[in-house]
Amino acid sequence: MTEQDLKKQLELHSIIEFSNLINSKLDQDFILNYILLSVMGRMMITRGMILMKYGSDTDAEMYIVKCAKGLSNGIQGSVLDIKLPSHADFTIEDFSTPPDLFVKNGLRNFFKIYYTNKLLGILCLGGKNNNAAFENSEIVFIETILNISSISIENTLKFEQIINLNKDLTNKVTKLNSLFELSKVFYSNFEDKAKIIKLLNYTLLGNYGIREIIIFSKYRAKEYFILSQTKNYNITSIDNDLLQSLKDHLLLTGNTNFTLFDELYNEGLRLAIPIFKNGDLPETVVFLGNKLNGTPFQKSDIEFLTSLVNLSVISIENSILFKEHLEKLSLENELKIAHEIQTALLPKEIPQPEHYSISAVNKPALHVGGDYFDIIRLTDSKFAIVIADVSGKGAPAALLMSNLQSAVRSYIKVFNESIDISLVTKKINELIFESTSPEKFITFFWGILDTEKNSFKFVNAGHNYPLVFRNSGSIEKLEKGGMIIGILFENIEYESGNIEIGKDDVLVFYTDGINEAKSRQNEEYEMERFREIVLKNKTKNTDEITSAILNDVEKFTEGELQSDDQTLIVIKKLN
Repeated sequence: MTEQDLKKQLELHSIIEFSNLINSKLDQDFILNYILLSVMGRMMITRGMILMKYGSDTDAEMYIVKCAKGLSNGIQGSVLDIKLPSHADFTIEDFSTPPDLFVKNGLRNFFKIYYTNKLLGILCLGGKNNNAAFENSEIVFIETILNISSISIENTLKFEQIINLNKDLTNKVTKLNSLFELSKVFYSNFEDKAKIIKLLNYTLLGNYGIREIIIFSKYRAKEYFILSQTKNYNITSIDNDLLQSLKDHLLLTGNTNFTLFDELYNEGLRLAIPIFKNGDLPETVVFLGNKLNGTPFQKSDIEFLTSLVNLSVISIENSILFKEHLEKLSLENELKIAHEIQTALLPKEIPQPEHYSISAVNKPALHVGGDYFDIIRLTDSKFAIVIADVSGKGAPAALLMSNLQSAVRSYIKVFNESIDISLVTKKINELIFESTSPEKFITFFWGILDTEKNSFKFVNAGHNYPLVFRNSGSIEKLEKGGMIIGILFENIEYESGNIEIGKDDVLVFYTDGINEAKSRQNEEYEMERFREIVLKNKTKNTDEITSAILNDVEKFTEGELQSDDQTLIVIKKLN
């Protein structure tokens, strides 16, 4: 191994360790400080800071100092209005009028931090201790670190949005409480079933000295269940017919020959109050204990208690509905954020190699899934083709997808043309395994398309095997590879395959949202139909082939909502 290779390997291990560490936390301050320390330590620089975009207006030139090392005290937290040069990295000389903060603190070198096309912030550095200019390898190292970090930084921003959402929901609850306090005390705590029941207990105890209460309900159920009770009463069974036979309040006597009523009487309960919502059958029946002073219930007592229990039961049901509403809002916002993450990760433009045509599409399902694809230009004649399916739904799947994209692009940048896809697949598996929980995994396929040699070298890590439709009429499966990504860490090896590509050959990559699409009869689309539609259309261009597949899937499912994303990549050699 040459010294240069050894240096590159050490740098790769350093980047892997860096990536593992920052992906293990959702703490923006930790991530930014670690970026700064890593770069300054590597470059022998004593001054540096990171500015982050400030405020909700993404076009504004406002930045806040989030972390600083080796600079004057009190600088952290400062808000700056700066007009930046257009370059991704620049020096102090590129400013028409350098900001005083940069000049006074000797900050001379600047690197923008991007998440896809979104500017997140700026890494600001002083000169090296030996006053030497940055070498090209050092600039590549800094850009690689920032590229890896941008995913983690963006993740922290998204989670801050979720936290702020929860805070907003809490504030809405507080406002709703104030409105209900103007009416009845029960409504002031309608968001918390336990508080409503506690308030009911306190009201019964304060007004009548009643300590015992049990509530039977059929709310959204066919049979009665215990909605609330002040203690675990000794009840052998719930008599559904007996409870729904109540048409008015009932005083328990203890000798009714009805097991449920007699058991409740023996537990100290004396009054049954049925609550009607719709129809002639009570939806809820509340049993109350005797008054503390032992006097019998009067008509006025029963009228008041009936109104009190009605109000409390309505409040309890409202609390259940409200909790469901909050959960729905939270889920919808999580899915929205996840969709934004997923969309940002997919390529905005599809490269078109000479003598080849490529089309790709991602059709999201009702719930945000974890489909990911990428087409990355390595050189004028080499292109990385990536397709994957991350387990799970929503934000967790989107975040795992972002980790995968970060790993793929980082390794590609490190290895460039000399990339060993078998080795890199192994490294990606180790990275995903260490940064995710055991139940998370990824089916992953990728390869390098060489348009000069007309070859495609690939690794299939447990993904649906892509198909090669030869001009001769034969069909090949791209199966060589290994285990799914993220399942195991040690002793996992991946084998690469290689194929030659001839004129008019068509390569089709897909996720299981295609072949497992369900019809209204719950039947799967299946591979045979998939192969037939491609064979029928393979003489057409890639856009037409892609449309034909999706249209056929749509026809098969009859518009039925699907639970999984549908992703397709179609490549065709033109001549």
